[in-house]
Amino acid sequence: KEEASVGDEQQARGATISETSAPLISRFCYRIGAHTLLLEATLTAEVLTTQTIHALPFAPDWCAGLVSLRGDLFPVMDMHKVVLGKPAPHQTQLLLIQHPQFSPIILTCDGFPRQLKLSDADLTEYTPENLPSWIPHTLQHNGQTLLAADHGRLLRQIRQTTNR
Repeated sequence: KEEASVGDEQQARGATISETSAPLISRFCYRIGAHTLLLEATLTAEVLTTQTIHALPFAPDWCAGLVSLRGDLFPVMDMHKVVLGKPAPHQTQLLLIQHPQFSPIILTCDGFPRQLKLSDADLTEYTPENLPSWIPHTLQHNGQTLLAADHGRLLRQIRQTTNR
């Protein structure tokens, strides 16, 4: 029995060592109010500075307007309206995202996106019932809740509701 408990203890220590040496994954996140949304690894994102949002008459609720960037026009998604149900109360940062299956779109966000170093050992998946369908689950990381967003699903939903 003593040999088994020593072996079990060594296994437990080995598991702890392998968990702490788990590879770190860099992911970016951005804030909307008190919420932190995690960007998918498949997205390309660019922070935009000093861009003017031009109002668009009769635009859907989610659309804050258009931005002219390098000769192209991009719609601006008011993420405060999408996430919190009310327009952004102040000037926000702009984040151009490019999803592999959709045209580029600009998102509003609070502050600049930041990089997180995540490991599987640090993350605990949790799925509350009251999340919108484009946020399939949340993750707990260092005491902070991250909303693991599926921006492709969000863009699909917006396209479906806009085309009606």
